[in-house]
Amino acid sequence: MSFRSLFLSSVLTAGVVAGATLYSPSAMAQTAGVGNIVGHVSDSTGAAVPGATVDIINMGTGVKRSVTTNGAGDYNAPFLQPGQYEVVISGANFGKFDRKNLPLTVGQVLTVDAALQAGSVNTTIEVTSEVPLLDPDKTEVSHTVGQELVSNLPVNTRNFSAFVLLTPNVVPDGGSGLLSFRGISGLYNQNYVDGANNNQMLFSEARGRASGAPYVYPLDAIKEFQAETSNYSVEFGQAVGGQVNAITKSGTNNIHGDLFYYLRYPTLNALDPQTKYTALHNTTNAAAKQFLLTQPTHQQHQFGGSIGGPIIKDRLFYFFTFDGFRKVGKALYYNTNTISATPTGSITDTSVVSPTQCPNNNSTKAAGDPLVYYLTQAQCQAAVDFVVANSFAAANRFAKQNTLFPRIDWHINAKNDMFVDFLGANFDSTYGYSNSATFTNSSPSTNGPTSYHERFFVGGLTSQLSDRSVNQIHWQWGRDLETAGANAPAPSVSMGAITYGMPNALPRTAEPDEHRFQFTDVFSTVRGRHSLKVGGDINIVHEVMINLFQGGGVYSYNGKDVTTNFGNWASDVFHGVAGNTDPYAGYRFTSLVQTTDILNPSAKAGLDDFWIKMWDAFAEDNWKITPHFTLTVGIRWDLQLTPAPIKNNTNFPPLSTLYSSTIKNTNRFQPRVAFAWQPYEGTVVRGGYGLFSGLNQGSTYYAMRVENGVVQVNYNYGGCGSSCNATSAAAVGIQFPNLPFTPPGPDVSGQSRPPGAPAPAITGGTSLGSQSFHGLSPDFVPPIAHEAELGIEQKMPGKMTLGVGYVGTRGLRLPIFVDANLIGRTPTGLRSFNVLSANTAGATVLKQITVPYYRTSDRAIPSLTSYNTGFSVANTWYHSLAVSVKRPFQNGLSVLASYTWSHATDTGQVAGSFGTFYGGDTPLDPNDPRKDYGNSDNDIRNRGVISVVYQPRIYMSNRLVKNLVDGFMFTATDTASGGQPIFGGMSGTVSGGSGGNIYGGAISSSSGFATTGRSPHIGRNSIYAPGYNNLDMRVSRKLPIHDSIYMDFYVQAYNVLNHKIITNVNSTYSSYVSAAASGSVAQYCPTSTAVPAGSTFTGCIYPFAANSAASAFRAPSSTSNFLYGARQLEFVAKLFF
Repeated sequence: MSFRSLFLSSVLTAGVVAGATLYSPSAMAQTAGVGNIVGHVSDSTGAAVPGATVDIINMGTGVKRSVTTNGAGDYNAPFLQPGQYEVVISGANFGKFDRKNLPLTVGQVLTVDAALQAGSVNTTIEVTSEVPLLDPDKTEVSHTVGQELVSNLPVNTRNFSAFVLLTPNVVPDGGSGLLSFRGISGLYNQNYVDGANNNQMLFSEARGRASGAPYVYPLDAIKEFQAETSNYSVEFGQAVGGQVNAITKSGTNNIHGDLFYYLRYPTLNALDPQTKYTALHNTTNAAAKQFLLTQPTHQQHQFGGSIGGPIIKDRLFYFFTFDGFRKVGKALYYNTNTISATPTGSITDTSVVSPTQCPNNNSTKAAGDPLVYYLTQAQCQAAVDFVVANSFAAANRFAKQNTLFPRIDWHINAKNDMFVDFLGANFDSTYGYSNSATFTNSSPSTNGPTSYHERFFVGGLTSQLSDRSVNQIHWQWGRDLETAGANAPAPSVSMGAITYGMPNALPRTAEPDEHRFQFTDVFSTVRGRHSLKVGGDINIVHEVMINLFQGGGVYSYNGKDVTTNFGNWASDVFHGVAGNTDPYAGYRFTSLVQTTDILNPSAKAGLDDFWIKMWDAFAEDNWKITPHFTLTVGIRWDLQLTPAPIKNNTNFPPLSTLYSSTIKNTNRFQPRVAFAWQPYEGTVVRGGYGLFSGLNQGSTYYAMRVENGVVQVNYNYGGCGSSCNATSAAAVGIQFPNLPFTPPGPDVSGQSRPPGAPAPAITGGTSLGSQSFHGLSPDFVPPIAHEAELGIEQKMPGKMTLGVGYVGTRGLRLPIFVDANLIGRTPTGLRSFNVLSANTAGATVLKQITVPYYRTSDRAIPSLTSYNTGFSVANTWYHSLAVSVKRPFQNGLSVLASYTWSHATDTGQVAGSFGTFYGGDTPLDPNDPRKDYGNSDNDIRNRGVISVVYQPRIYMSNRLVKNLVDGFMFTATDTASGGQPIFGGMSGTVSGGSGGNIYGGAISSSSGFATTGRSPHIGRNSIYAPGYNNLDMRVSRKLPIHDSIYMDFYVQAYNVLNHKIITNVNSTYSSYVSAAASGSVAQYCPTSTAVPAGSTFTGCIYPFAANSAASAFRAPSSTSNFLYGARQLEFVAKLFF
């Protein structure tokens, strides 16, 4: 039969089984969660033995799979549940070959060859849980973290995804728990559990999100997982990053279970170094100092248990896990300025808010005096008291989660096996919207409670159609509902000294309410030396999003200093109140931004309801050309369908029409080829190349569909600050704290404010500000990546293997988001800037830079504030050399160690922690992304990890000594990593430019306003933060009780050496000053400086001069995140039975 005929017949057969003429499996969801056992059967002379019977028996459940060898003596048993296996091989006129206790891990192709003896000789080979050191048929770059490591290594978060950081070519993407594979943003990975997609589509993260629930799947329910970093099979796709493939535990013929309790208590833990330093050196408030010198987490409890066993022996099995999580603590709000209810400083201070700033008589106001002179003393005192009351608060915080996970496995008959499992998890947290331990210059009103409700139903059916063909299907129904409330009504008010009121992203009635429907079918058959596999997946996601970003309105006061901002706000907050004589009260703010939903009522403001449909299919040939050389060739097809916006923006043609009309559906073919070659015993060479296609997150499509200026419209108002006059005040269009539209959330009448101040009123949008909205380029598509790898793995003495490999990735079509209003526009002209050694007379001019300069009038539509639009134009490059050493757990010792040297570069790819919706790096020039080529945000050059599990055995006849010393286990993970790049920002802005920085065109991904850019005279991401070393350890003791019942007590410490791990630094690298014709600035930055023809000299850039060591460039600003922090001790008790 020709390959073409075979391929067509295979597709037809699979189609009949699936009940459709075309079927397709997704990403990793085809044979994810299983393993294969293959082998070659020969006689004593080495000749192949065709027709031999191979019985493969799961030793835990008794389930048996029988296959026969083909004409070449080869056999293949795919889709096997990981576990301990026995392989029994027999043939006519040959003895029996019996090999027992073979561990099969997830994603593994386990090779079991046999040489049969002639006659009636029985050959029995028994192996005691001995893991084969080499996998000669594996072609991809992957690493399996087995149950021994999952159960025994300390992991701070108890989230199985954290174990992925043990493997090469992986680094943290930010500090929330996202992972970057091969320099690609953490938003382009895939996560699978039991063969079902475990990603949330809206944010492209694993369900529960890195910054949300502590975990979704309990660690006690996870058996093992595989991290695939490069060159994986065409079965797996929809990712240009990596794949994480986990499986859960299942019941066996023996009843086994455990009960566990984890406890963390504050007196046992170290203080965070940064908060400790702040308390000792930068905090004058006694309450804040006391809080910073205590642990924010008062107690953390985790408790639960698992049980599994037979319902009907050898036929029906159950497994059940309950996991509870409780965390009690406080969230501290304190101020870095001088905020006092008693008189402090003088009226001329710039960072003080106290009664000193309140006059005795408002009639004394003269030109140039602070605006508080317009107020009565009582009004000013009320404003001060309000700031003080909200600046220092230790709010009680409580988080809890309950998770249930039942699973049923059913051996229907000799040909069919099925499993179903369900996960139900509820997570609730007060002050969970922003989960930091400390907040500066903020207030409790800016936070809110969060809730996560997870419901997943997953199942699978494996059917042996013949001794050469097997079919497997998976299905899933899942719901992921995430909500967040608001502690206070709108609007949000930010004035430097404090921020209060409902923040711009609350409330979240549904962010998202996501339903996933998935059906996967994979058909595998063996023909000669070819193992053929075809399959496909239907993966449909229904997104409901109810969140109106900036729907509550955001007032900002951005004057020259904190005291000035306070005066402007105090005047505004008492506008219209007797005693306030400021004629422009209510207009002193800097800006107001509010979004309104034209189509939906306020109760459902921000609603979008749409479907994302994903289809894929693949075909693969695994050809064992010789017993020592395997070639895998395959092709994959992916289709992603997302509906276009329900309403296009035709208000600002042609620009708004172009970027709001189309969501391009992607149709891609991805060829891949890989090989594994065993030139001699103990050595395997692997290599391959493939094309991979990812998925764009649903949040990006949501932003384009409804935040497009006609469904949701964002309006911008500019106040006149301290320089108000009759003309400028009349042009503002609204008075503080009023809002043009009714916001979602609590009624504005309850807004927190000083006594006597008026509540916000809804004006009805009688005077509307300028608009800003979002769009996508018509050719905006998901990214693709070319991936190649070449490596060698060598068996070493001591039952270890050494692997050395190169991995290269070329990422294409990743997104950047810039102001489309400037794309293709000609700048006003050129501006030149001197880069100085200092801002003093006689400073050396290090270089001069000349750049294009954009003004508001350069925009295609000057009346628009911004048009934040996505373009698929960023490219990435990644090269790495990875070295790994592995020793499976044998004789009491397991080792997993790796070192990766890598270099990741790109043209403006944003890190995943900032990349949802329309997040992006600040571009130097929106019309030339090549100017942003530099090191990636996730470029970590050196990273080494070593994990050890050691269980000493005491062989002594003295029972007393043996009982005292035996039963201990010591485990540890040590991570040594280089630092991540620093943004290298610049303080000060170039006046008159629409972009707010030297090049112009840069806009904030959160506000849509112009934002200060990075220092343009240094390479992007060319300076690095300090690296770190983190050692986690566990010491455990096993105490037998009776037979298989025993207790396990252990103490585990995270960052046991209490190293200072710097997780963030001050990033202001330089400052800008406008050129001057006279005065002190003219001594080092005169307007008379020579520049190239056609350019105008504008100003100078010089090194940022910090007012203290704590605020200097590269000084630590944070020493903890979700992954790492100060030393934490945890006590654990577990009962096993």
